[in-house]
Amino acid sequence: MEESGSHVMKSRRIQKITQHFWKRWSNEYLTRLQQRPKWLAMKPALQIGDLVLVQDDRLPPLKWKLARIVESHPGADGIARVYTIKTSDGIYKRPLVKLSPLPMDQ
Repeated sequence: MEESGSHVMKSRRIQKITQHFWKRWSNEYLTRLQQRPKWLAMKPALQIGDLVLVQDDRLPPLKWKLARIVESHPGADGIARVYTIKTSDGIYKRPLVKLSPLPMDQ
C-alpha cells in the first residue's frame, strides 16, 4: 500500500512540474514574442510563408492558433501593418499587432 502512495506522490509532483513549465513558458517566452519596441529599430517585415501565432484576447497564449502568412497589405507609406493569414479553419486578415512571429532557424 505504501508503494502505491509513493507512485501517486511522484505522479502528482511530475504533474505540478509540467504545469509549472507550461505556465512559465507561456508567461515568459510567448510574451517575449509579442514585444515590439516602437521606433527604436525597424524590424524586418513578416514574409509570405512565415509562421505566426494569432493572438486572441479571449484565450490563454497556449490556445492561440498557428497560422501562415499568405499576403501582406502595405499602407501608403509602404509598411505592411495588415496581413492575410491562413489557419486550420480559414483565411483571415489580421493586424500586425495581433501576430506573434515564431523564430525559424534557416
